[in-house]
Amino acid sequence: MASSSPSKKGRSAAGRATPKGGKALGRYTDPESSGRYTRATPSSAKTSPRWWGPVMLGLMILGVVVILLNYLSVFGSPSGWGLLVGIVMIGGGFLMATGYR
Repeated sequence: MASSSPSKKGRSAAGRATPKGGKALGRYTDPESSGRYTRATPSSAKTSPRWWGPVMLGLMILGVVVILLNYLSVFGSPSGWGLLVGIVMIGGGFLMATGYR
C-alpha cells in the first residue's frame, strides 16, 4: 500500500522543498540589492591622522594630572571646577579613542 503523496508537508513527491538548482522560483534577490550587504570601507579611509593618537593620550593624561594637582592644592584650595576640567579632558580623550583607527 504505497502512496505517491508526499510524506511531509511542503515536500514534493521527489522529497525536495525547492526545485533542483537551489533557487526558489524567482524569490531570490542578491544581498546588495536587498540592503543586507554593506560594501567594505576603502583602506584609505581606515586610518586616523598621525596627531590623533598623541592628542588622545595627552588629553587623558593631562586630565588625570589636573585632577591630582587640584587635590594636592597646587591651584589653591581644591574646587569642583578643577575636577570638572579634568573629567572633561579625560572624557574628550575617551571620545577620541572611539574614533581611532
